Amino acid sequence: MKKKKYLVTGGLGFIGSAIANSLKGSITVISRSSKDKNRIKNKNVKILIKDISAITKNDIEGVDCIYHCASTTHNYHVLTDTSVDVDTNIKGTLRILELCKDLTKKPKIIYPATIQVYGNEYDNTKKPITEESKIDPLGLYGITKLATEEILKLYSRLYQIPYLIARFTNVYGASETFDDPKKAWLNFAVMRAIRGENLNVYHGGNFKRDYIYIDDVIDALHFLENKAVNETYLIGYGKPVQFKDMINYILEHTGNKSKITPIPPPAFHNAVGITNFVANTSKINKLGWHAQIDYTEGLKKIINHYKRYEILRNTQ
Repeated sequence: MKKKKYLVTGGLGFIGSAIANSLKGSITVISRSSKDKNRIKNKNVKILIKDISAITKNDIEGVDCIYHCASTTHNYHVLTDTSVDVDTNIKGTLRILELCKDLTKKPKIIYPATIQVYGNEYDNTKKPITEESKIDPLGLYGITKLATEEILKLYSRLYQIPYLIARFTNVYGASETFDDPKKAWLNFAVMRAIRGENLNVYHGGNFKRDYIYIDDVIDALHFLENKAVNETYLIGYGKPVQFKDMINYILEHTGNKSKITPIPPPAFHNAVGITNFVANTSKINKLGWHAQIDYTEGLKKIINHYKRYEILRNTQ
């Protein structure tokens, strides 16, 4: 049986590297920086260091499936450089699609999307969010990610390029960075708690979200890769958790005396951030897929990972 050929853009990022490590076959990862190349553990992965704008036809020709993970990851770029979200999310995707449209063999494009496209629709309606819920992105990140979804659909109609859009809820995992609270606040909080440092928490953690562990994300993508085409799926754990319960679990299981200080979010966060989010994942559940890792198991994995990191750091 012929091995599948994959391309993973943004393949040294948190989600992209997890995808690349999980794939079997011929895998090429494209990343603009080699900084996180140690994330790749799969010996079948070839790494190309180039910006998404420099991708060529040779990089794509013969590929069966593109996991298009090259993306910005938060709302804050609009405060410093508005071109970052547009160039990466929209222009980068157009670059790939323009190269794909004239190929005889069109690769399937799997796109990790975001619940930021919904804005605060849950708070507005108090109804769990589905794939069909009202779209109302609040920040430039969500707006450009939504535009990318629509561009994928357009090129599918015009040029028969197959796609799959996977809107993830809040993804977390041990391999994510712990030094950037904009990208991975839970990991940031775990490391601070391990070091006995106090935590400033918006609203004291009195809001609820759907958190899905990275292993479940990868499992869902493999499940959908050959089952779904030209569809959008909301992928989450399927049950909300109070954020303060997650913080309390972190404090209890790190063994230090860190304390929570409730603080109000800044005006910018209130303007563009999601507060509460509850997901209805019945569309993918009806196909037979269900998340397996609840927040206590997921946090335990992160805590153990960072405790080992701290032991190694302190013995060097």
